[in-house]
Amino acid sequence: MSGTDSHRRRYRIILRGECQQMLADALEEAAVESGHGWTCIMASVRDESELYGLLDRIQEFALHIVSLNE
Repeated sequence: MSGTDSHRRRYRIILRGECQQMLADALEEAAVESGHGWTCIMASVRDESELYGLLDRIQEFALHIVSLNE
């Protein structure tokens, strides 16, 4: 792991609805999986600013965030 990677934080974001196909292209740097009425996004961010940017992109799709865990 490089020096910059060691400072990254991983987050798991659960959304209501199956929207993997829609989000996969928009969130290229994140892993997106869907099933059973939910979508899970696994993303690694450098800081809170990058996290809030990711959340803003999700909000553009008017999706309901069920949970956000580090």
